[in-house]
Amino acid sequence: MKKEHDYFSVGVIIYGVCFFLSYKTLFQLSYIDTFSALWYWGYGLIIVHIVGFIWCLVACLFRLVPRQLGSFISAALLVLGLEFVSPDPMELHLWLHKSDYLARVSATQPKPDGRLSIVLHSRGTYLPSMPGGNLCSVEIVYDKSNDLRLVSQSGDGRALVRKVDDNFYFRYPPCG
Repeated sequence: MKKEHDYFSVGVIIYGVCFFLSYKTLFQLSYIDTFSALWYWGYGLIIVHIVGFIWCLVACLFRLVPRQLGSFISAALLVLGLEFVSPDPMELHLWLHKSDYLARVSATQPKPDGRLSIVLHSRGTYLPSMPGGNLCSVEIVYDKSNDLRLVSQSGDGRALVRKVDDNFYFRYPPCG
């Protein structure tokens, strides 16, 4: 008896990985201001694939093809698993542009009290809600003082702060 190769299952898994890489790339490119519209394309791609995934699951159930059903479920679980182990997009953005940010910091003069604090990048996200929506942002801040109380001071009030690297912080101002 000759064993057949299951090219369908391998193809679905490869397609799942390519889908993950494509929407992650769209989201990462949307951090550049000129490509900010790619954020919508990324979410559109996810929505289309969720609808297609549900359609394929229903078709596999009606046609009683368990191997293909298992392949689709395995590919979906792989994409979810990759999502959980992939790095935060802002951290990836920081590591990709760290040399540019360090050049900007070295060109900046400290304040008269000797403190050097600069917002290097800010990314805003509109979150729709019941009354009118919220604009939430994440800022990449360089601060040489190592004082979290001072770093957490933003224009909108006290913000949550997370230290990323030596003097680099992520600051999450209150949404509003």
